[in-house]
Amino acid sequence: MLFLIIFTLLINTFAIITLTIDKQYQESKTIQKLIQSQYQVIQNIQNATFYFQPFQTDQDKYITVELIFGYPQDGNVNLEFSITKNKENNTSSQNNVFYDMNGKYLYKSYQMIRINPYTFNNNDKFYIDVNILDSSFTDYQYLIKITKNQKRLCPNQCGNQQSGLCNTEIGVCSCNSKFIDLDCSKVAQSLSLKQPLQNIVIKKQEYFYFEREQQISNITLELGLMSSQYKVSDVEVYIMYENFELGLPNHNFYDYYISLSNQSSYSQVLDLQSLIFDSDIDRFQRLLITINSKQPAIIYLSIKISISEGSFDIDSSLVIVYVLVSIAIILLLGWILILIVRYKRSSRVHDESNPIQNPQNNTNNNNRRNQGSLDKKIIDEYMPKLQYFQILEFPQFLELEVQETCSVCLLEYQKYAYCRFTPCNHIFHSDCLEQWIIKHENCPLCRCALDLKTLQELLIQNANITFNSSQQKNLQKKQSTGVQSQLFSNAQTELRMIAPNQMISQ
Repeated sequence: MLFLIIFTLLINTFAIITLTIDKQYQESKTIQKLIQSQYQVIQNIQNATFYFQPFQTDQDKYITVELIFGYPQDGNVNLEFSITKNKENNTSSQNNVFYDMNGKYLYKSYQMIRINPYTFNNNDKFYIDVNILDSSFTDYQYLIKITKNQKRLCPNQCGNQQSGLCNTEIGVCSCNSKFIDLDCSKVAQSLSLKQPLQNIVIKKQEYFYFEREQQISNITLELGLMSSQYKVSDVEVYIMYENFELGLPNHNFYDYYISLSNQSSYSQVLDLQSLIFDSDIDRFQRLLITINSKQPAIIYLSIKISISEGSFDIDSSLVIVYVLVSIAIILLLGWILILIVRYKRSSRVHDESNPIQNPQNNTNNNNRRNQGSLDKKIIDEYMPKLQYFQILEFPQFLELEVQETCSVCLLEYQKYAYCRFTPCNHIFHSDCLEQWIIKHENCPLCRCALDLKTLQELLIQNANITFNSSQQKNLQKKQSTGVQSQLFSNAQTELRMIAPNQMISQ
């Protein structure tokens, strides 16, 4: 009653025109043209029709028509609010009829229809129909408000900053926690994975929502009746994905439906794939739940993460065990595979180091031929096959840092394994180097070319380096010998001079 008094005072304060739609108005068969932006309407008959015409300058604007009810109150408004373009001349089609289905099915005291820009011109007429569906018909009082704006208006301005914020780019309300519906007008309880809700009293209708904070594919919703003093005949549960077109789930639109009878419980797996992160409202879309009960009821609600192939849940502790066991099996298989590979490579190197014991292997090695400019004879001439310990006795390897593993097979050298060393002074298993040269003709380690011409040049260059090094060592040896001879001669002379002096002194 207080709301109705305030509503009437506001109408009178701003001198808004009052339209009375009664039987006399109906008998005149006139349709009221709306010229101003706001009208107070007192409707005493079930059907009322108005119309308005946009101007040419309104084509690039959003036209928003709002119904704000003073009586009856929210939850008791039972009517159908629609707008039809060019209804009178029969040029309208199904696409030219607009409804507020959310307001109709939720019996809301605020209803809104938005018409997009560039969908009309100045010759079009828009007819507003307000058809009261209440069988126990009473007088309806409401405000018609027509707004033309470059930006989209949000429903009911999203309540206030406590309820939600309006995104004018898309005309959608971003509801704060504990508020839902298109205009953030309904108070709802949040469902959490960590904390179930128990002893929730449903007197007539209550709202709940779940908003995920991470990428969860499925959840299991468990709910049921608890022991209470109330005798419950039936509890209906409607579940819907938030879509910003229909505010709350109800008996006319929903994605899941659950019916509970006395002392019963129910479990439902819910797919959350369609609830995406919406950057416009900076959060995930919500799962909305409406619970209706004709008589008071006490219920419990809980949500768990589930992995569903049918309708079953896997406990989180079991998931951890399965993951750990799977990792252990993968590591074991990987270790076995490594042992097999190392065994095969070791066997190959062992066979190569004992050529007499495996003549067939020797025959296969001798039959290999370089597909490029080299053949087995040239490889043996410039890079002879020697045992590993023999190669280490060469002068150049006494001064260089010795390779302990073959760069081709990555296995360590055995003392008696047959190997080859390249003119660039790198050691490899004999078989490894032969297979490599067949495909590449370069050093596996430094990529120095190993074709016939390069081998000849490197051999001459190494020979010259070896000769010069030998000459230098001989020269150093002669110089050292000469110095020693001179020192010995000087020592003898000094002795001769010392001996007579000693005799004289005596």
